[in-house]
Amino acid sequence: MFKEEMDLLFKAIDDSPVSEKHPIFRKPDDKEYYETQLMFTYRKQEAAEHHIANVENRLASDKATAMAAMKKPKKLAKNVVASTSHMITDVGSHAYVHELAAFLAAVRSGVDFLATAAARTIPGVKTQSVHTLENMVKKGKGGKVLDVVKAHQAWLVRLRGYRDELVHSHLPQVPAMGWLISTIGMSPNRKTSKAVLPIVVPRLTPKRSLDTRRSRMMDEEVPGGLKRREMHGTFTNSDGTEVTLKHKVSFEPSSSHMPIAEFMNHHLSNYRAFSVDMFGAIRKSGFGTLE
Repeated sequence: MFKEEMDLLFKAIDDSPVSEKHPIFRKPDDKEYYETQLMFTYRKQEAAEHHIANVENRLASDKATAMAAMKKPKKLAKNVVASTSHMITDVGSHAYVHELAAFLAAVRSGVDFLATAAARTIPGVKTQSVHTLENMVKKGKGGKVLDVVKAHQAWLVRLRGYRDELVHSHLPQVPAMGWLISTIGMSPNRKTSKAVLPIVVPRLTPKRSLDTRRSRMMDEEVPGGLKRREMHGTFTNSDGTEVTLKHKVSFEPSSSHMPIAEFMNHHLSNYRAFSVDMFGAIRKSGFGTLE
């Protein structure tokens, strides 16, 4: 839909007359400039896709590393009855946070490029940020372009808040990385579970977190943003001996967090939807010549 709507918009640019009385296309070069402004929107989508690909490739690499590390767990003595679990974590990779910050900056920049082009269809309005159009919507103003901003207002606010916090204020807590091997039962009926920690980020604008030597040394049983789930089943024989039937430990995002790749794809999807709607609004406005 993104490419299709953009192609329709470019065709409308080609078909639009050039006139000194036209609100945008007063000379042929104006069409070149306007198309370039719209193409920046497409280039920012490409940048966002690039950062998502980087994250997904790193996730796959880190998971492969963890799986390889878990192939040879420490062997337990035959007489060990108590369960044992061993978590290996580190402070995580800042690369995930840097990719996320760059991703959000690209999406936000693309929104502003598109808003700059869209605003030119509104008489007397010039801007370099979607924030100007948002303020017009707050004042009750409407129109083809402003109605699109209104329809996507909730997402625009979330995007701006999250992006501004990461780019201008601070980097969020680096997501924990690591794996766990948990073994329960006595040989030969031991059951072993292996789990890799998912890389998660806050769903909403993150709050400032500590980044000190002491905070980096703290070892949490369950890292922030995650919740631990455990399934355990046993059977007791007639002689009183207990047999472990199943044992499974896993980690999932808490309600306040979500997997980083899912978070990024969610915002890219919203960016595409906003762009498609705005392309249509600009075209239907006749580039400002239609009410």
